[in-house]
Amino acid sequence: MNNEPVAWRSKDTDGYWSIYQAPVEGAEPLYTHPADLTDEEIWKLWQKHLSDDIPVFARAILKKASEK
Repeated sequence: MNNEPVAWRSKDTDGYWSIYQAPVEGAEPLYTHPADLTDEEIWKLWQKHLSDDIPVFARAILKKASEK
């Protein structure tokens, strides 16, 4: 598994997340995770988290994948 970050994220002063393709001072590195979820599982999670922020939906996917 490649342990190199694929992107970086940081919160701005308004509390919104920004994603960067290159390292930025103070940004948190993001890594890939091999997830083997079916389209149906992803779709159900998406429907459940429609009103949530993207990071909440992403964490739900990662949690579901780690349970397998």
